[in-house]
Amino acid sequence: MNAVKGVLQYFGGEAGEALCGIDKDIMSCITEIRIRKNNFIVLVAKNTCLFVDKKGEISEHPDSRCIKTNADYVDRLFLKMCEYSIYSNEEQIKQGFITLQNGARVGICGTAVMNKDRVASVRNITSLNIRIPRRIKGCSDSVLNCLYVNSFPSVIVAGMPASGKTTLLRDMAYQLSNGFNDRYKKVALIDERGELAGKPQTESALETGVNTDVLSSFPKALGIDIATRTLSPEMIICDEISRESEVEAITAAFSSGISFALSVHIGSRADLYRKSIIKKLLETGEFSYIVLLCGVTYTAEIIDAQEVYSEICRNNNSASFNLHGGRGDV
Repeated sequence: MNAVKGVLQYFGGEAGEALCGIDKDIMSCITEIRIRKNNFIVLVAKNTCLFVDKKGEISEHPDSRCIKTNADYVDRLFLKMCEYSIYSNEEQIKQGFITLQNGARVGICGTAVMNKDRVASVRNITSLNIRIPRRIKGCSDSVLNCLYVNSFPSVIVAGMPASGKTTLLRDMAYQLSNGFNDRYKKVALIDERGELAGKPQTESALETGVNTDVLSSFPKALGIDIATRTLSPEMIICDEISRESEVEAITAAFSSGISFALSVHIGSRADLYRKSIIKKLLETGEFSYIVLLCGVTYTAEIIDAQEVYSEICRNNNSASFNLHGGRGDV
């Protein structure tokens, strides 16, 4: 509930009273709070959209009793979440999000102001999607007990948005650096968006273990490079790998004997075999397993990474053969 309280402190007025009045058992399941100008507040729990009335009662369908937020309220809420400084959050805003003190990421919708092919700023904010960060102690137990008792492999955590990738990585960092299997591993956490560890040096910072170093707000590729050169970690943990520059930094770190636990977004299991960033990661030959998350239950399927890579190569070779045959027939 601490994560929820860290978010609710930003709300006031009728909306704040309604949210604070929600049953604690229901609120503990909330993963997102979606706020839109002149529209209903939408809560997301276990992939179900819910609506809240003035008394804090929850329903699956909106009606006249359910809370709406007007444009002025959303503008004031956004400013408060920026700690009343749009300028200090400008770089994050241009990327479509801000990060709250407790590590909650707030997705932003608005109008982009372009400078050639780059976003210069975002104006007319219309909606906010607040994702609730959670420290679920022990959610990585099954993964650790299966993979890390007798070895220290590199793994890719794959799953859909809101499947629990960040929460799993956070618990892995905590346990591996905090004495799992009676060993205190040196862990470096590359926390580009402030989601894995929360804001450092604040009461809202999330536990990451006694032997974890956190590089906060560093771009992932730069953070990985700095950790490799200066922190001598045994494992680097980072979230949402998506760029070739990040893969290059990971490849360089592997040459220093460092293990990785990282996450990638997928839409379905089939994306394991067709998403280019996964292929590039597997081409390093360093990842032993893919941890596939299903839903929001932290249920993990352990998949041999090299079997996936072999299948990718077979599919690519087959496609090349068919294409070549097609040209020959013509």
